[in-house]
Amino acid sequence: MIGEARFTKGGITIQEKELLARLRRSDPAGLEELIERYTPYVSAVAARVLPGCPEEWEELTAETFLEAWSRRKTLRGDNLKGWLGTVVRNRAFNRLRAKRETLPLEEDALLLTPDSPQIELEQKELEQVLCRALDSLEQADRELFVRHYYYGQTVAKAAEEMGLNLSTAKTRLYRGRERLKNYLKEVGYEFEGT
Repeated sequence: MIGEARFTKGGITIQEKELLARLRRSDPAGLEELIERYTPYVSAVAARVLPGCPEEWEELTAETFLEAWSRRKTLRGDNLKGWLGTVVRNRAFNRLRAKRETLPLEEDALLLTPDSPQIELEQKELEQVLCRALDSLEQADRELFVRHYYYGQTVAKAAEEMGLNLSTAKTRLYRGRERLKNYLKEVGYEFEGT
């Protein structure tokens, strides 16, 4: 294992620089260090996209490190962690598309810390309404919404990964927001300024 001392030079730590050098030399110890250092992060990204599927997280994590090994000669050190996260996230979204599953919202994503059982009940009801509202959208629009508003992807990145042109993605988000707003009004939720 590479020493724990970290010194930064040009935005990359000396430790990361050594790791990249080992990978580029095809040193298996470099791959071991990469796996040891970034497995928790890569698994967490996979778990966020595919909640409740630990077998898939393991597979995606392994595939991500195999990809890093196969591209070891061209890996850049300025954002290795970000590159690994992007690879595993894209692979996880591809699995979701292949399964034709809807993108799930984690149960606790919309549930704020309740002060009383009444507030908790209202939050659960709102969560169910929001899930039904999302389900009313077409699959591609729902995926775009979840990528952008829930997982925080930029519209440009989500459009690129979904094979959409940027203006189409923006239009879909706008129309989807309008459909969601109308749906929520129909079921009794009002919005300020409307």
